[in-house]
Amino acid sequence: MKKIIILTMSLLLGACSGLNKNTVSYQMSKYDTSKYYVVSADAQTKQQAQSSALDAMRQDIITQVPAAEPALVADIIANAKAEKVWKDKESNTKHYYALAVLPREKARAILEPRLDQADTQLSGLAQQFSTPADPLSDLKVAYKMQPIIESRIALDDLYQFLDESRRSYKAETFAPYKNIFKEKMRAVLVGVEVDGVESATLTTYVVDALNKLGLGVVKADDPNKALLVKIETETDNYNSKKIDGLVWCSSSAAISLTDAQNGATFSRFDAHERAGTSRYEESLRRSMQSIGESVAPQIVARLEAFLKTR
Repeated sequence: MKKIIILTMSLLLGACSGLNKNTVSYQMSKYDTSKYYVVSADAQTKQQAQSSALDAMRQDIITQVPAAEPALVADIIANAKAEKVWKDKESNTKHYYALAVLPREKARAILEPRLDQADTQLSGLAQQFSTPADPLSDLKVAYKMQPIIESRIALDDLYQFLDESRRSYKAETFAPYKNIFKEKMRAVLVGVEVDGVESATLTTYVVDALNKLGLGVVKADDPNKALLVKIETETDNYNSKKIDGLVWCSSSAAISLTDAQNGATFSRFDAHERAGTSRYEESLRRSMQSIGESVAPQIVARLEAFLKTR
């Protein structure tokens, strides 16, 4: 029996002596990953290895959560330490490894108050929504909420990355606000009216642009519309004096944007384009496409500026 015990101990000692304690995986295994966020790095000196480990942790956070504020990442990294530095004994030259170690509870202590503050701000703004709902007034409140929501999402992404559970922070509290801007944007209905030839071509560009912005689009006679986009077009065609068979089509559009609630026009502008092909119909279509490409982003920009400042 004694011989068996001695043999077992010898085998254990042999296994331990053969274990390479210089490896990063071995050194990192000493830390409870549920409590610590650990990143490794290497360099030619101890000081460089320590600095590289902290830099690697910073870069890892930035890579995983690109929306995180640099100042906030710096505050979190300030709570990390290069606790372990060791030399690779198997290397012929001086080569050191280091581990940057961040206690997860310290990261939570920095992030949770900021997340709670964002939720409080959103709750306060949400109380400003009209009862009954007023689409334009409610959207103005939603615009105030938008940057806070975006910041809250970035904070939560960072929280999830640094927390061992990878769970969102108070998801049930934040959930009602995540899509509120889209909901309030869709509630603002925009009537679109285009008069003139090839009106369908121009209408398509305008409607697509408004949909991408998130606004709801209805017919111009819809009684629930909050805004009206009215476009009047004119066209003229003539044969080229220099190229036989080339037909030019010159098109113009007069655009007006109106607050349908009070009938006040808050923006007017014009656009002019021309196109030339061998067929009048094709020249007309192309000239209208050019106008659509030109005026659609302008309409969106002017509407958004009005909605933000109304």
